[in-house]
Amino acid sequence: MDGRIVQALDDLKRAGFLLGWGGDWNGLKETSRLCSDSRLVKPGDVFACVCGRHFDGHSFIMEGLRLGVAGFMIERPTDGLDNWIQVTDVRAAMGFLAARLAGSPCDRLKMVAVTGTNGKSTSSYMIRSVLSACGIKTGLIGTVVYHDGDKETVADRTTPESTALQRLYESMIANGCGACVMECSSHGLVQGRISGSTYDGALFTNLSPEHLDYHGTMEEYFAAKSLLFTEHLKPNAVISVNGCDPWGQKLAARFPSSLTWGLGDGADVRVKADRLTMKAGGSDFDLQVDGQFLGRVALPMTGRFNVENALGAASLCIGLGCSPEAVVKGLETMPQVPGRMERINLSNGVTVIVDFAHTEIALTNLLATLRPLAKRLISVFGHGGERFAGARPELGKIAGQTADRVIVTMDNPRNEDPAEIARAIVAGLEGGKASFSTVLSRRDAVFAALDEAERGDVVVISGKGAEPYLEIKGVKYPYSDRDVVGEWSASRGVGQC
Repeated sequence: MDGRIVQALDDLKRAGFLLGWGGDWNGLKETSRLCSDSRLVKPGDVFACVCGRHFDGHSFIMEGLRLGVAGFMIERPTDGLDNWIQVTDVRAAMGFLAARLAGSPCDRLKMVAVTGTNGKSTSSYMIRSVLSACGIKTGLIGTVVYHDGDKETVADRTTPESTALQRLYESMIANGCGACVMECSSHGLVQGRISGSTYDGALFTNLSPEHLDYHGTMEEYFAAKSLLFTEHLKPNAVISVNGCDPWGQKLAARFPSSLTWGLGDGADVRVKADRLTMKAGGSDFDLQVDGQFLGRVALPMTGRFNVENALGAASLCIGLGCSPEAVVKGLETMPQVPGRMERINLSNGVTVIVDFAHTEIALTNLLATLRPLAKRLISVFGHGGERFAGARPELGKIAGQTADRVIVTMDNPRNEDPAEIARAIVAGLEGGKASFSTVLSRRDAVFAALDEAERGDVVVISGKGAEPYLEIKGVKYPYSDRDVVGEWSASRGVGQC
């Protein structure tokens, strides 16, 4: 029997997924891989029969045999198969087999995972920049893009399926990467998308209400995030935790060796920022670890929340053995994160900020950071359909208390009525200090905000960040906030500088 199958069976048995298996599995090739997409399967591959909401992979078995598939991972007993592995849940279990067939790429990479509600993408970019400053070529997997060390592709979800992850890891190794930094979503953790992946370091940013339509309660949401730390870490992995976040404190209590960090006054944390000053273009602070000065950081991003992201990234990288000099250099030279506090300066004196903020905490932090920088603060946002509806009036209340002008619009309404979503947001705006209106077309809302903005004003367009689409009734229509700002600039003869 192929040694990779023997290892995978052991993994599946230990994880409690294995129900049975059959065949000698001697016909596998060195290039055989696990595939869960019938459109991508090749002769000699093993096919994972995932039972999804709209398609049952078991229906592909006969076609797979015709194409020369070498074996199948199944949930239901099926006659006529030579090589098969039966498990309780294919989607949750297939990562173990995918990893073994790929030659266990996580063992050949310095693996870093980032989880939490807000700050995952920015923290991931920061960690990647620090590792690069250490001379380590680093791949990236997250909400914005996937980068395998050679090619960059737009991400279609934060955490890909486990089969796709293993292919990405292999590509990173082939392209000379020595490390991978990736975001782990709560959905991805619960659904087993990182099964078969193990990490040398894990970062917890914070936790605030989001995805409660899926998880139900904050306790279940926290339990989902905790899976990264309880089930997917290598021995002696570095754990970095926001010690000023109540949920982070719970996590740190479970892992006493955690490197804690934070900005809270009097916080009992190991990694801190001292002598913090902020301006429009960035933040300067002294990086301290266990009371020792490591260096003065000139971070090219403003906002306390971005300083918190930097502390988390610094904490993790220090734990991984990066030098203080590399940490400072990496933070100071990090690139712009697409759609995260992305600044567009217009020649008419108006500043535009495109940001992904779509939770209550994220919107609060974003608007509070921009408030002192603006003559007038104009906020354009909506809320995703089929997401936690209770957040909508709260988002309206936050914007109404901080901004001068609010334009409510759509943001991936999915199968909900965008007008109903907008009305729920407006309910929170009533009674606030901001004037407000509803413009459901997101393009028209951005145009309206920019048309009324004057020199010294800041227009903040939030919720989508770098997302390249609007999802309406199951269709993803091409759309980009940045492109719409460019379209407005061209149509009004206003340059970008």
